[in-house]
Amino acid sequence: MHITIKDIARHCGVSEGTVDRAINNRPGIKESTRRRVLEAAKLLNYKPNRIAQSLATGRTMTIGIICFDLYNNFFTSLIDIIEANAKSKGYFINLILTHRDRKKETDGIQYLVERLVDGIIIFPVGIGERYVEYLKSIKRPVVTIYNKISDEFAHISVDDCSAMSDAVKYIKSKGYERIYFITPAIGIQEKNGLNVYTLKRRLNGYINGLRAYGINHDPLIVEGMDFYRAFKNLDLSQKTAMLCVNDTYALEVMRYFRERNYSIPGDLGIMGYDNIDVLKYIKPRLTTIEYHVEKMGELVFNTLFDLINGKQVPPEILLDYNIVEGETI
Repeated sequence: MHITIKDIARHCGVSEGTVDRAINNRPGIKESTRRRVLEAAKLLNYKPNRIAQSLATGRTMTIGIICFDLYNNFFTSLIDIIEANAKSKGYFINLILTHRDRKKETDGIQYLVERLVDGIIIFPVGIGERYVEYLKSIKRPVVTIYNKISDEFAHISVDDCSAMSDAVKYIKSKGYERIYFITPAIGIQEKNGLNVYTLKRRLNGYINGLRAYGINHDPLIVEGMDFYRAFKNLDLSQKTAMLCVNDTYALEVMRYFRERNYSIPGDLGIMGYDNIDVLKYIKPRLTTIEYHVEKMGELVFNTLFDLINGKQVPPEILLDYNIVEGETI
């Protein structure tokens, strides 16, 4: 039997309006009456009608998250933390993976809008003025993470440029003379009209670091995972390190060289970015850049929550980072 507000009102001997105020935490009711109504609702196993509630409040208590994929464990951890923070405020999430396809991203946004989500968190691949205008047209609060689209949407990230520059400084301090930068195919993605904001920030940080800290060679950039082609004539006459755009790439680089009997860090050094949880199982322990993913997930949801509730938020929040000294540099 489905219990209604009318049943609770009859059980408590109060009006349906009093029950509605108690259940929805509205003013105009004594605290003792509110407690009695809530206890009765629990006793009778009352389940609120979410559709009716959304019609009354204009809220569905759902948010959307649109992400490229879950290949990088950082994204998995971050989404898990966002979900936990959302749940603590009574929100449920709808997760959509775009697999770095712009059309799938806009289709996903439209899907979420049609389901009346209260706000959307996007790890975007879309970019450009038309995309900005489209996002403004959906009339939903939007928070972006990882890639930035525009100053018109709140953005949460790390100062990737400074972090990579500091990584070069750290590697140089350990006596390395040659530093490669390992990244996904930035040029191809950019040519295909994809948002590569964060990849370029990290690349620019690497280049700035070479110039600032006296690394006397041109940028050595490896795009993609064709390591055999990139390193078949690798010269190790100078002390060499691989600075990777994230830990996932760093682990792939480490696997490639260890399968070919290179010693790490004896023959070459490797450094990552993100300090993903799986690193605690990897030997030697990867040297990497760390920032607080828990704080980032909390900030992302709380920023969206504030926007949903009509509050002003900073246009951009950049988290602090630090270098985690492992055993690969």
